Amino acid sequence: MKRVMVIGCSGAGKSTFALELGRITGIKVTHLDRLNWKAGWKEVSRDEFDSKLGDVLKEDSWIIDGNYSRTMEKRLEKVQVVFYFRLSTVVCLYGYFTRLIKGKLGKKRIDMTEGCNERFDWDFVKFIAGFQRDNAKRTDKLLEKYPYVKVVRFSSRRQAEKFLIGLEEHYDKKL
Repeated sequence: MKRVMVIGCSGAGKSTFALELGRITGIKVTHLDRLNWKAGWKEVSRDEFDSKLGDVLKEDSWIIDGNYSRTMEKRLEKVQVVFYFRLSTVVCLYGYFTRLIKGKLGKKRIDMTEGCNERFDWDFVKFIAGFQRDNAKRTDKLLEKYPYVKVVRFSSRRQAEKFLIGLEEHYDKKL
């Protein structure tokens, strides 16, 4: 497992999972949000984003956290394992609102560019609410085009936690 994608709805716990996976495996984690946003929620150009992503994809090993459907196929062409969070809309909305509260209490997100502080965004809430309907089916179809890619689906955060616990035990045995 040298090239990994972590995808799914916002608020599902992808970034937390990716960071823990990176800690266990020693593989560098790249958060697509950090590539896409400058301070103050200013988006980089498409060319700049693609260039940064291209640099990551050239590396021998990586964990990439985030969907960004426009570039998903480019990543799927190189990835070995996809961890796909298919959690309920309610759980993802809860994750988003929990993140908002933590942000207001001063907790910084390591997966987000400095200067992009948490804020309520009604359009983002609607995006999360419609994710299963609008994005998940399209992602499922895209994954079918790459049958050689191992896809691990999580329907709960607990499943993801159990996977990481087992992985860490495996890595501990190797030491």
